[in-house]
Amino acid sequence: MTDVAALARRLDEMLEEQRRVRVALEEMAAGRAEAERQRDEYHRLYLEVLERARKLELGLRGQSAERLAANEAQLSLDVLGMMFGPDRAIAATVLPEEKQKVDAHERRKPTGRQKIPDGIPRIDIRVVPPEVERLGLDAFEVIGEEVTEILERRPASLVVARIVKPKFLFKHRKLGDPIEVHTAGTPFLPIDRGLAGPGMLADTIVRRWEDHTPLNRLEKIYARDGLELARSTVCGWHLQLVDLVRPVVNAMRHDAFQQPYLCVDATGVLVQAKEQCRVGHFWVMVAPERHVLFEFTAKHNSAAVDMVLAGYEGYLVADAHAVYDHLYTDGKVTEVNCRVGGEVALPAPHRPGRADFPHPVPHGSASLAMAA
Repeated sequence: MTDVAALARRLDEMLEEQRRVRVALEEMAAGRAEAERQRDEYHRLYLEVLERARKLELGLRGQSAERLAANEAQLSLDVLGMMFGPDRAIAATVLPEEKQKVDAHERRKPTGRQKIPDGIPRIDIRVVPPEVERLGLDAFEVIGEEVTEILERRPASLVVARIVKPKFLFKHRKLGDPIEVHTAGTPFLPIDRGLAGPGMLADTIVRRWEDHTPLNRLEKIYARDGLELARSTVCGWHLQLVDLVRPVVNAMRHDAFQQPYLCVDATGVLVQAKEQCRVGHFWVMVAPERHVLFEFTAKHNSAAVDMVLAGYEGYLVADAHAVYDHLYTDGKVTEVNCRVGGEVALPAPHRPGRADFPHPVPHGSASLAMAA
């Protein structure tokens, strides 16, 4: 009997253990279901945050291809409030549009055509009906006129400016006096004894540097106007104008160095050589809303930086290349954070001139707070 009772107790214990295991399995299944539900919920929230961030970016940056809808303004404020926290939350309210009552009036139906500026010269072309041509103007009375304006273009033309300097000899000179001939001096020209005058030089400069027209295309454009002008000639003109414009560039550089901060970057370029192209470096310096300056150096090193930024003291927006490190040692130049590849970051090294990286721009909320 003792063995039977012990066996019964053992069986009861096993049944109780089985019940506890079953309950534990049910709890684990419920926990797993809850975990899966929370995972799906977090995934949905993650996708929603990504979508809100995308719409917020569209609302702040204003891309031309896609605009933030008018009813999404509240969304941008909500996301900004979430980012800055409750203490710095932005008031999530949209001011109602103010309405103003105006008196009723009649308006001429628009024609859809843009008004031609008044400063453009007008040339009148008079057109008369066939009856007037047949009977003559004397048989009719003019009671008014209708005017239709259309835009036309007069082809550009080259002209030769002949600077005529007459030679004068005094009439009432005495016999035996030395003959003295009076002739006016040649007016100042940008290039002494050059073929091109100021207007021609300005046209080549604007077309090449402002309109970005290469010299080979300029050669063809002037050929259509009847002037065979070699590209090497135009290039020579521009080289001779360097000394003339240097004071202007120096003044721009001086003014740029007086600004609160300066942006600088360099990119490698290939330079023609006899046997093999060598690599040079173009530097761009930007004083925001004032000047854009360029420099060229044969190498990209600390000496080149000293030449490009000689005399500058202030905040410098640049990448984290080692060639700039020596500028920050004495405290005269302050390193500013930069934005690389669209992400906000502390100064991070990246290859200068890389096509898919923009020029460094200041991270205003971090480094330029003191500069402002």
